Amino acid sequence: MPELSRRTFLVNARGAAIAAGGLAVGALWQAAPASAAAFPSTPFTVGVASGDALPGAVVIWTRLTTQPTEPGLGMDGQGPIPVEWTVAETPEALDSRPHATGVFVAEPQYAWAVHVDVTGLHPDTTYHYRFRVGDWVSPVGRTHTTPVPSADVPVRFAILSCQNMAKPGSGIFYFNGIADLATRDDIDFVAYLGDYIYDFGRPGHLPPRQIVSLSDYRIRYGQYKSRLALLDMHARFPTYAVPDDHEFWNDVQGRAPGMTPGERAQLAVALQAYWENMPLRGGPPVLDTASGLMQLTLHRRVKWGSNLDLLLTDGRQYRAPGTILGREQLDWLLDTVAGSHATWTAIGSSQPVSWFPNLGGGWSGFDADRGALTDALAKRLAARRRRAFNPVVLSGDTHRGIVTHVRQQRDTMSALVATEFVGPPVSSNSATDYDRNADTGAYRASYAYAQNGELNAYRGYLDCALTSSTWTSAYVLGNQVDRPNGAVSVSDRWLLDAGAEVGSVRRL
Repeated sequence: MPELSRRTFLVNARGAAIAAGGLAVGALWQAAPASAAAFPSTPFTVGVASGDALPGAVVIWTRLTTQPTEPGLGMDGQGPIPVEWTVAETPEALDSRPHATGVFVAEPQYAWAVHVDVTGLHPDTTYHYRFRVGDWVSPVGRTHTTPVPSADVPVRFAILSCQNMAKPGSGIFYFNGIADLATRDDIDFVAYLGDYIYDFGRPGHLPPRQIVSLSDYRIRYGQYKSRLALLDMHARFPTYAVPDDHEFWNDVQGRAPGMTPGERAQLAVALQAYWENMPLRGGPPVLDTASGLMQLTLHRRVKWGSNLDLLLTDGRQYRAPGTILGREQLDWLLDTVAGSHATWTAIGSSQPVSWFPNLGGGWSGFDADRGALTDALAKRLAARRRRAFNPVVLSGDTHRGIVTHVRQQRDTMSALVATEFVGPPVSSNSATDYDRNADTGAYRASYAYAQNGELNAYRGYLDCALTSSTWTSAYVLGNQVDRPNGAVSVSDRWLLDAGAEVGSVRRL
């Protein structure tokens, strides 16, 4: 359904009843005393979201603001605000049979962000939720808990990255792929692999300059999160998110030596704004005493029954010369790969792990970390007769849709250790096909498969559907991101068979 004609969940509904009964305090961190707030218009302008689902818990999120793109967010003079929340198994039961209710106190120092870790839920179950402040009621969101680890159930999820809304020069891009995604009933969750916002200044951006301060970042998130496509998508699916660079600034290295005081301060406010705007489990960023920098732990494992281990990595916060992940995160990744019992072990990375000879960046500039990971993958593959292991890498950043393979070393003859699906950009400018720039057989040999040049110019999302026997990745693409009603469709589908040799992926 086109973005402009889709329903909006921003209903300024007054007087909707919340179920009677006692309210329990439900929050991820203890808030200060609060007083009632009155608003001239809905404070739920950036909608609702859920994320970081577990078999028995999920985080539900909103952020109070009547003017999300204005300095002060339309909240001048407001102190801490109590926000009522309700979770139920159906929308109707929000009023009659709530599963859980509570009050979260939203604090001004965190832009009135609400993160509630709702526990005591049933595995593999759909829930609905909403928030209330005074007479104002939020949109109703839908979410889903994960199955228990032993459950052999299929899973389908979408991969998103690089959703720039400001065109070069002037004008805006539309999130046609996300608008399409928000109409679907067959998606279990969505994973973001970076560049949820873009930091630089263009006429289509608010503020129309490079963002630096906490106020700047909050306004930029407010602009992005006001888009109908994002409002609808977040209200429909639980999301898991990790950043790349543009949530901070271009090519950021979070642990680079010689970072200036200004850069350290900008890193801190960018992390805080990211936390304020994402449905993340855990409190706001804290001081890392070793580095003296603010830190937000974002690498984590998404387990969907017995069929999927999705290991989300953070390639920016701990990046420094010689390491892309940092020692602690790399050890976590290697240990989790070694111990994974899922049918499919997928590594979610903001940048490709594969080696592309004429393309810099990504993991290819960090041989120690890359070698440790590819050696761990090779070791698991060598022992797969004793324990199932089917490695996949999911990535973004390159603004191209590519199907390729990770080689153990950075050469064209090295063993293949994982299939990699590089997702397309949501809207960012897409580059030309790699092969059109290739002039040597060795370059082409670094690919097992690559999409054609026409598809590489399109934008959209990656649709991954998997069972205990197969993994299918579909590239859902369109070339109309400058049109509010632009369409997308499945352009290419690829199949992996569980237990097959790495290198056997095939186009359907």
